[in-house]
Amino acid sequence: MQLNKLAFEVFNTINKYNLIKPNDSIIVGVSGGPDSVALIKILHSINSAKGLNLCLFVAHLNHQLRGKSAEDDAQFVQNLSKDLSLPFILKSVNIQNISSQIKRSVEETARIERYKFFMEASQSHNAAIVAIGHTADDNAETILHRIIRGTGVLGLEGIPISRPLNAGTTVQLVRPLLFTWRNEIVEYLERERLVFRTDETNYEAIYLRNKIRLELIPLLEKQYNPNIKKTLLQLCQILSTNNEYLVLEAKKILKDSVAESEEDSCIINTHFLAKQPKILQFLVFKEILNVMQIPLKEINYEHYKKIFEEITKPGKGRHFQLPGKLYLWHEHGMLHLKKGFLHEPHIPLSEITLKVPGTTPLYPLGQLVAEILDVQDFSLETYKKNKIRDEEIIDLQKVTMPLSVRGRKDGDIISPLGIRGHKKLKDLFIDKKIPVKERDSIPIVAMNDLPICVFGICIDNRVKVTPDTKKILKLTFQRYKY
Repeated sequence: MQLNKLAFEVFNTINKYNLIKPNDSIIVGVSGGPDSVALIKILHSINSAKGLNLCLFVAHLNHQLRGKSAEDDAQFVQNLSKDLSLPFILKSVNIQNISSQIKRSVEETARIERYKFFMEASQSHNAAIVAIGHTADDNAETILHRIIRGTGVLGLEGIPISRPLNAGTTVQLVRPLLFTWRNEIVEYLERERLVFRTDETNYEAIYLRNKIRLELIPLLEKQYNPNIKKTLLQLCQILSTNNEYLVLEAKKILKDSVAESEEDSCIINTHFLAKQPKILQFLVFKEILNVMQIPLKEINYEHYKKIFEEITKPGKGRHFQLPGKLYLWHEHGMLHLKKGFLHEPHIPLSEITLKVPGTTPLYPLGQLVAEILDVQDFSLETYKKNKIRDEEIIDLQKVTMPLSVRGRKDGDIISPLGIRGHKKLKDLFIDKKIPVKERDSIPIVAMNDLPICVFGICIDNRVKVTPDTKKILKLTFQRYKY
């Protein structure tokens, strides 16, 4: 079987960008419109002509927005899958209801639900690829759309030809038609005598995206630049090359700037970061938000400006809330980013007797687990290698019961492990750059009202584990996640 001109061009795109490999299982999103019908037909013909042994699944999401027309679309796609002898995946969701519940636009809700559907389908059918029918026209429209609504240099790259379907997944979303113009697709469908469905709402200038396609682009083509779409894509390609370099530099700076990083928090050295060019500072924050899985759409330019202003201001620490359940505070040259809200309780802990062994609730912060271990069943080397921040071990025989757990007190002192003499706890917090607002949320284990363990900071020399230790008291603070 010989490929026609368009199918051959798409095949070359697939190879050039390594979108699909032989034996891949692929979820193909098919709405029934011209682009998606062309996509599934072209992939089917490439699979046959090149013997790629692809396992193609036709996936259709019924948004229930257009009554009987939506039902007819689903039936059309099901019939198409039968004609091609391909498995069919169908899901129906009430986008209007979901939109009202989550307080997002119908367009945004439909997009969220589509990608959720694709993720479910790929997991159910063990597919590593999801293919959708975005075209060069869609890319040009997207760039204009982002310019109008506001975007940065990364947004002007337009639609990527491939990316992870969701953050943290290995499933790839690919767009084999991204360099194909819509008129080429229409010509292909007419030449192949292929039928498709028409969504009447695509011709209603009520959504911004439709207005751009139906009104703005024709106006620009007629009165300003007949090749405006190609010009936009050229801009996209130039910026993509520039951004590739800038993003690599930003990742290097981020690596050198990070003082501490956990799943839901990050601490950045702003003395170092503030010396970098502004564009790289901006991209560093973009990268941090990506790593922390904060929705970039919720953070606008004014939010970035506020961050930049804060990290250059002298004086006491300040904290503020950003969208995406992210709060920040800047203190001692360190910018702390943490998932959550500013109103999270940080009430100083009241003193409570520690259950040994057992679990002691430390509301509202978390709980403290105490375990007694025989030294012969314990490997100090393995412990040191795998130790987490909120975990400590002490010599049980050196402990006078009962132990208590409490918050900090004025005048608290401790003899930190490995250091001669005593230090004020306040000085240790300053040395470790622990923000003032976080200090009341650090549990302190005390013996005779003197600290012997400060989680994430140190233990006291009096209770350290030595070669003579027979039994170990292991303490683990498990913080609640809000």
